[in-house]
Amino acid sequence: MADNFKFYTELKVRYEETDAMSVVYYGKYFVFFEVARTEYLKNIGYNYTDIEKEGFYFVVAESNCKYFNPARYDDHLKIFTRIEYIKNSSFNFIYDIVKSAGDKTAPGVKIASGNTVLVCVNNQDFKPRRIPEYLRKAIQDFEQF
Repeated sequence: MADNFKFYTELKVRYEETDAMSVVYYGKYFVFFEVARTEYLKNIGYNYTDIEKEGFYFVVAESNCKYFNPARYDDHLKIFTRIEYIKNSSFNFIYDIVKSAGDKTAPGVKIASGNTVLVCVNNQDFKPRRIPEYLRKAIQDFEQF
């Protein structure tokens, strides 16, 4: 699993992210994915706000999540993140969420996996645009594809 990933971010489950069954509410995993992809971009040298200032937005065109084990309040999670492919105006993030080594209950247990396809658009008219070359190059260099 983690062998295919060069980047991860960690977070601790907050109480507000859990539901009446004391587990992370299923929709919160998409928030975790967003945290991971913004940290991924920072890791390769780019911040969403800087990219937006240049006239680009990245909109989510597709999102999927498969759940394996519950995460609970105060669990320490590691979110592995990579980009599977990059096309003219879209790219696909892949995520694997596991309990981190800092978790006392079950370190290494796989919690969920998923993906999001993002499309680069003009921030004025929301029409697809080619992903900026500097970002494309940074992703390709980091992922080595």
